[in-house]
Amino acid sequence: MSFDLYVWHEPEAITPGLAESKLRRRHDGEPGMFRPHPAVRRLHDDLVRLFPPGSGAWSVTPEPSDTLLALTIAWSRAGEVGAAVVALAREHGLVCYEPQSHLLNPNAAGHIAGFTLSSAGAEDPDPTPERIEGRIRALGPDDHFLILERADGWFVQVGYGPAAGAEPGRYALEYREGHPEKHYRTETADPDEATRLLTDFLAGDEAYKRRHVWRPLFT
Repeated sequence: MSFDLYVWHEPEAITPGLAESKLRRRHDGEPGMFRPHPAVRRLHDDLVRLFPPGSGAWSVTPEPSDTLLALTIAWSRAGEVGAAVVALAREHGLVCYEPQSHLLNPNAAGHIAGFTLSSAGAEDPDPTPERIEGRIRALGPDDHFLILERADGWFVQVGYGPAAGAEPGRYALEYREGHPEKHYRTETADPDEATRLLTDFLAGDEAYKRRHVWRPLFT
């Protein structure tokens, strides 16, 4: 068993969802997902000085690269080595993505929105409760879902009608806390409850968990 991390350079701050998408597209063979940067190679060299091959830190010895480091860490050393990778990424101004928890830490230098509201056609960084309510009321067949993602990758989601797997006129409500097994779903016919799911999450209020009967999406 191993613990995986990916490190690369981004010129601007990104979300965990975009990081995961870039890695998936690279895996599918799409070129140009990651651009060379000298800090990536410097981090690699610092890392293997700290944890040389044969030290027990690696399930697979890291390959040098100036675009993307795919780090496969021995599970027994995950805490120690993972913390060192994050610290070095911050020092070198690089992105460090943990796919196991959908976590991006640290991000590129500069600001990243604490929350991002996304639909099929638009993204709103740091939306207001009023903006969320307006977007919920506008859901329909052509724009049937909204996702409010926190910077750590946890998110809540509202889908409308059959396109979201719900009955006509009903809303599918979902929340996910990191791992896929912590992804839950319920339904409501009340647009106010759909709005409250997102605005409670934005406010850090977990009351939505107590207002509904949730079922695991994946078992």
